[in-house]
Amino acid sequence: MVDLTAWYDQGQDEPEVLSSPEDLDRVLDVLAGRDARVLVELDLADELVAPRLTVGVNARDRVGSLCYSFNREAWFSTRAPGSPQRHEDHVLYYYMMSDTEYPPDCEIPLDVVRRAAHEYMRTGGERPAEPRWRDALAWLL
Repeated sequence: MVDLTAWYDQGQDEPEVLSSPEDLDRVLDVLAGRDARVLVELDLADELVAPRLTVGVNARDRVGSLCYSFNREAWFSTRAPGSPQRHEDHVLYYYMMSDTEYPPDCEIPLDVVRRAAHEYMRTGGERPAEPRWRDALAWLL
């Protein structure tokens, strides 16, 4: 397990250091208390070049999203084939009041999002095995 830094609040001057699963849950619970699609960027503490997991929480619909990036590559979470499809061209999440566009099929159950964030912390920054992932470049093209 590694320490993570979390950026998620517009008032932060420094990232919040998360040293335990309980710390991570506390931040995810804060986001789950907000009435919007919101993001937290999780990085490995004390690493200059490391993978990043951006976690989205949409508490109203009990779903969220993930974006894993490392070395100029990125992957979005994607629903399993056959899952209900939203009737949106894109989904907007907010990172410190800045809107960030995500693919319309990026939202997955919130419990999967939470497990993936814990796996990222537990494995030292590896891309979580769950959910299904889609290459970000494929979505952009």
